[in-house]
Amino acid sequence: MLKLGFQEGSQIVMQMTNRMEMSMPGGFSSQVMDQTVRMRQTVQSVDLSGDATLMVTTEHMRMEGIGPAGNQLYDSDTGDIPTDPAILGAAAMVGQSYSMVVGPDGTVKSVQGIEELVEAMRTSFPPEAAPMLDEMFNADILIEIAQQGIQILPTDRVSPGDSWQTSSTMPNPLLGEVTNNLTFVLDQVEERDGKTVALLSSTGEIVADAPDGLEGLPMEMDVDAEMTGSLIFELDRGLVLSSITTNKMTMTMSGPDGASMTMPMTTVTSLELVEYIPGG
Repeated sequence: MLKLGFQEGSQIVMQMTNRMEMSMPGGFSSQVMDQTVRMRQTVQSVDLSGDATLMVTTEHMRMEGIGPAGNQLYDSDTGDIPTDPAILGAAAMVGQSYSMVVGPDGTVKSVQGIEELVEAMRTSFPPEAAPMLDEMFNADILIEIAQQGIQILPTDRVSPGDSWQTSSTMPNPLLGEVTNNLTFVLDQVEERDGKTVALLSSTGEIVADAPDGLEGLPMEMDVDAEMTGSLIFELDRGLVLSSITTNKMTMTMSGPDGASMTMPMTTVTSLELVEYIPGG
């Protein structure tokens, strides 16, 4: 059975790497954004039902952007303060912690202590952006954000060839409500480097409940997207060792005069176990 092996006192250090490439219309140069985040998850307690309380701390962040507006680079290890407001907000997460309750199948049930993180981000933005932050970080959305760092597993026992589905919804300023529908398949179980691992693959779609018109612009947005991925799960310790997901999306904006612009975008997100310290 695929089950997360939460152990009181254990620490899990994961590194997430995200690369986004967008082709800009109108002859503008492409935009590329690379982001690396290292997070430490400390298991504070595990109750009789298997629910675990985790303290999550963002230890390191590196962001590099290349695009028409110029290049930006931020690395939290240097201590430099970024000038780009978007990067400044993300940089405020470094050193901040929050706790969450996670079920043995990876479902995030609640998030606590996120207020300090949101307040740190709020000080990085102009006052007029405060309502947007309040909308972006309500309780339901915070759970969805926390869920992105925890893999959801099937509650029933599965065998090679079996599949299961997951779904998550997040707001997007341009696309409205964006829902990710994923289907996972347990491809096989094998021995690798002395460990028993399960190899998973995934396919999915992105459904955007785009508004009739973009805010301030008389345009409509259509989205076509698909997702593919793979994941390696260690059965003995109940740990995700690594995963990678590729999201290919094409956004088409159409104006009232019939003219349209197309922006293809590819996002590759990988997750890797950097360190595991057992409890006890």
